[in-house]
Amino acid sequence: MELINDIVCQVYFDGKSTEKIFELLHLYLPKYEPLNLDYTSRIDSEEGFTSNKEMIDYFVNKDHVDQTFYWNQYVNNPDKISFGVNITDDNKTVFSLTIDGTITLAEIYLNDLKERLNSDIGVITFFNPAEYKNGLDFKMKYQ
Repeated sequence: MELINDIVCQVYFDGKSTEKIFELLHLYLPKYEPLNLDYTSRIDSEEGFTSNKEMIDYFVNKDHVDQTFYWNQYVNNPDKISFGVNITDDNKTVFSLTIDGTITLAEIYLNDLKERLNSDIGVITFFNPAEYKNGLDFKMKYQ
C-alpha cells in the first residue's frame, strides 16, 4: 500500500458547536498545540482573545462569518493528523482531518468523522482541501 502525504478528509456538519469542535479536537489530537491568541481577531472590535475557547465561541456565536482554524500535534501522532474546522458564512461547519497514510486509512477516518458528526456528506481530496463557497455549496457538491 502506497503512503500518501496530505490526504484531506472533509465532512459537512449542519450547524456550529463549540462543544463539538473541542470534543473532536480532543479525540483526534489529545495533545494538540493550542492556537496563538492572535490567530485571528474579532470582526467588530480590536479586543483580543484570552483563550482558544473564547476565540471559538466568538465565531460559533457570530452569525454569517467565515473563519477557518487548524490544529496540529507534534508528538504521538503517527498518522500526522491535523484537525481543521471551517465555520462558513451560512452558519454551517466543515470539519477536516489531514493525514499521511493510505486510501484505506483515509476512508476509515472519513467514515469515523461522518459517524461522529451524524453526517453522510463528505469527501476525500489530496494535497488541497475541497473548494466550496459555504456550507450549502459543500453539501450540494459532495452529497
